[in-house]
Amino acid sequence: MATTDTDKRLRTVNTVTVSAVFLLVLLLSYFCPLITDDLHFKFIWKDFVPLTGQEVRVGSIADIFESARNYYQFSGGRVICHFLVFAMVNMNKWVFASLNAAMFVICGFLIYKHMDKKLASLSKCTLLFIYMTMFLFLPVWGDSILWISGSVNYLWSGTAMIWAIYMLDKDDKSYKNYALTCVAVLIASATNEISGGMMAIIIILRMLTHSIKPLSYYYTVLFCVIPGIGLVLTAPGNANRMAQVDMHTGVTITDALKTSYGYLGYFADWGGILLFPIFIYLFFMIFKKGKLKNIILSMTVTIACFAGSVALGFSGVVIQRALFITILPLMIPFWSLGYFIVFKMNANVRFKAEKAAVAAMGIMYLALQNFMQAGVAALILLILILVGKLKPVRPANPAASPLKADIILAAIMGSVIMIQTVMFFIAVNNYNGYIDQTVKAMQEGDNEAVMTLRPSVPDMSFFPSEGMIVSDYSVSWIYEYYVINGGN
Repeated sequence: MATTDTDKRLRTVNTVTVSAVFLLVLLLSYFCPLITDDLHFKFIWKDFVPLTGQEVRVGSIADIFESARNYYQFSGGRVICHFLVFAMVNMNKWVFASLNAAMFVICGFLIYKHMDKKLASLSKCTLLFIYMTMFLFLPVWGDSILWISGSVNYLWSGTAMIWAIYMLDKDDKSYKNYALTCVAVLIASATNEISGGMMAIIIILRMLTHSIKPLSYYYTVLFCVIPGIGLVLTAPGNANRMAQVDMHTGVTITDALKTSYGYLGYFADWGGILLFPIFIYLFFMIFKKGKLKNIILSMTVTIACFAGSVALGFSGVVIQRALFITILPLMIPFWSLGYFIVFKMNANVRFKAEKAAVAAMGIMYLALQNFMQAGVAALILLILILVGKLKPVRPANPAASPLKADIILAAIMGSVIMIQTVMFFIAVNNYNGYIDQTVKAMQEGDNEAVMTLRPSVPDMSFFPSEGMIVSDYSVSWIYEYYVINGGN
């Protein structure tokens, strides 16, 4: 098939988009400071707290393997991710920055490829908008994407899950696709405590319709989840970490339910915008009396994300960056459904679905005691009702998005990202100043100054929130790395 001028223009726009996003994430990743665990992982992993002056720096691949083995025995099951973290922390920072930027770009491109081609082609800026939503809507951005210890555990493992879902849904029945899907599902399941369970839910719900691939395909892929889950959840270090870091030896059902409730609250906060079109589509299918399989195929990832947020309750402690794995996959239904809602839905039924979706989200926020969001939902619902009474809904026009509207939207979103970027570099400067002052106080033996100093970091997502934690753990590794080892 000959390449058209439209295809060439789209390819050019996408190439420029990918290049610009890669460069921005590359710079942000490179200049993000080493924080807490990064300093710890400069040394062969033995325990959570350092033996002052006795820690041994990582100097070889053998040291990385030893660190990973000790981590698995005494800290947790994310040994694949942490093996990579130990390697990245001890290489030139440009290596991590380049790989991290590539991972971000790949993640967004997989979401783009998952979309229906006809819908994706309705705007030449579709790929750009996907990356911008990743910048603006993903939770605890600095912790999950820029911080070395966090990015590998969340962005990289989340990208593995996006890859697995893409391969699972790809209309390809070849043995190559078969094998790659098994590999993707195995890797995704082995990188995080909840990702294996989420993948199992997605696969099982796909099996209810199995309209894309043969049923035997799904059974085989589902089997690949088991070793991944086993690796992560049976690690001897899980219990030790729970006792030493989380300060408890077990989690009761009551505690788990309370923690799950907290996670669901943050899940609704961070994922509200992404959930909105998904809710609209659900009610659209209900009002249109669509086939069950159409609802299931669109809702599988969403159901798995909700289930993953609940499962986080068994950790017994709420850490917001853990939600990254349950929010990132929502990008798939968000973009798969978004254009369909705007350009293809019957306008009258869509308007009813929008009102029902806003009402449902308001009820969800009320149940999670997010009263401000519930109030906003109630206000939006009131506005929609008034608009419906004052101005009849016109039939949908399935025309492509006009270039002028795309440029205006891209400019608005891009401005917010640039402001965040400027704030990031201000925060980096403040944090580096904190390190300089703290190291000087340590060298002078001024322990009071060490404990009272705190990094002045703006309340923004691009800079890791981990950088605001001043604990005995972080202070001890700052001393070990910067004072004892000279910061080299």
